[in-house]
Amino acid sequence: MSKLIERLPILHQERNEFLSMLCLNAQDKEKDKNGSASASFSNSLRFIGVSEYVLNTDVNSFKSNLIEAARIRYQLFLRFNKGEPISKSYLSMLSYKALFNALAAGEFDLARELATLMGGREEIEKEFDHPFDYNLGYALKSFVLNDRSQMEKWSSEFSKICDKKENSDFRGYALIFEAILIEDVEKANEALIAIEKGHKKQSKGRGVFKNSEDEVLCVWGIGIANLCRSYGLNVSAIPPLIPDDLLV
Repeated sequence: MSKLIERLPILHQERNEFLSMLCLNAQDKEKDKNGSASASFSNSLRFIGVSEYVLNTDVNSFKSNLIEAARIRYQLFLRFNKGEPISKSYLSMLSYKALFNALAAGEFDLARELATLMGGREEIEKEFDHPFDYNLGYALKSFVLNDRSQMEKWSSEFSKICDKKENSDFRGYALIFEAILIEDVEKANEALIAIEKGHKKQSKGRGVFKNSEDEVLCVWGIGIANLCRSYGLNVSAIPPLIPDDLLV
C-alpha cells in the first residue's frame, strides 16, 4: 500500500463528501443515543483539519476543525453527567487524545475544561484503559490543569511506563513533562526531538500512527509543544511534522 501522503488528496475528498451526513447523524438523537455518531463526526473533523493543513497549509482550518473535534468529546462528558446513555468507552482516559487536539489548536481554555471532566471513573478505566493510556491520560490532565503535586506524581508514573521497551518510542513525552517541571527549555527541545523521532517509528510497520492522518502531521507533538510554550518554554518547531505556524 502506498504511503498515506500519496493517498491524502483522495481521502480528503472522500471525508469531505461524507462530512455533512456525519454531522446530521450526530444531531440525530436516536442515531447518537450512545455518542457513537458524535465520535465518528469528531474523528472526521480531525482528519480534515490535518489534511487541510498538509495539503493547503490552511492553519485556520486545522485549528477550527481540531477545536470542534475536541469540543464534541467534551460534550460527551457533559451529556453523560446529565444522565444520557453515553458509551463508557468515550469516558475513559483515552480522552487524552482529545486533549492533544485542543492543545494542538492552541485552545487552552477548552483543554482545561475537558481535563477537569476526565478521570475518577475507576471501573471504566480498568475496563478500557491500557496502562500506557491510563498513565499518559492522567499525566497530561495534571499538566493541563497545572496541578503541581499531580504533575510530579504522574510524570514519575508515566516515566516508568516509558521505560518498558514497547513504549520506548514515547519516551520523549515523559522527558518533556520532566522538562516542564524543572523549567528547562534545553531539555524540552531535546525531548521534542525524541518525540519526533519516536513518532516517525510509530508511523511505520505496525506502529500506532500507521495509516492514520498522524503519519503526515504529529498532532500530539504539536500539542505538547504548545503546552510547553504555555509554561514559558519556547521550544523550537521540527517541520514538517511539528511546523512552526501551528505553535502558539
